[in-house]
Amino acid sequence: MATLPGECGMPVIDGNHRAARALRDRHEFFAFVLGESETLELLRRSMGRSIADHYWERMVHSKPHPNDVPEGEQ
Repeated sequence: MATLPGECGMPVIDGNHRAARALRDRHEFFAFVLGESETLELLRRSMGRSIADHYWERMVHSKPHPNDVPEGEQ
């Protein structure tokens, strides 16, 4: 899982099918969570520094969507 800035979430970036199957079958599963700095570095390597920094800054200053559920209220 990646950690996005500005409370934009923690998307699963690998193993989506395994996670979905575990949730469907009500099994526990483990996920490795990248911190914000690791996530930014991964984005810079995959899309280039300037583009990654541009979108990162947009996320830093974004506001949560009204339908987002605060952590712990799921």
